[in-house]
Amino acid sequence: MIRRPSHCSSALAFAVVLFLFVPPGTWAEEVGLVKLDVKDVAKGYRAEALKLRSVVNDKGETIGRIDDFIFDRDGSQVFAVLAVGDFIGLDGHLIAVPFRSLKLDDSSGSIVLPGASRSALLKLPVFLYNR
Repeated sequence: MIRRPSHCSSALAFAVVLFLFVPPGTWAEEVGLVKLDVKDVAKGYRAEALKLRSVVNDKGETIGRIDDFIFDRDGSQVFAVLAVGDFIGLDGHLIAVPFRSLKLDDSSGSIVLPGASRSALLKLPVFLYNR
């Protein structure tokens, strides 16, 4: 005969009571998975393929490069962290812009931030990683 510690039988009894007496609507709902068309997903952009690529404005002037991506905690937004200026720490810094602000031009292979200039981006708040 296998002897179980008494705390195991208490936990089992609690689980049975919970199952029998808690109305089904009060249980946490299951996470629903969404069926995706993997061919459509594959047409998207890999983060690694975009990282370190130059970003230009709509005039074709290089205004920075993609340094990283940040996803907000609830997953509703993605931000591109751009390195702007000459060198980080030397007349340059990191900024964050909503990823949806960037336009990825497949025909030219460029990443465009319309209406931006290097001087305007350098006036934005410096992005610091939360360590």
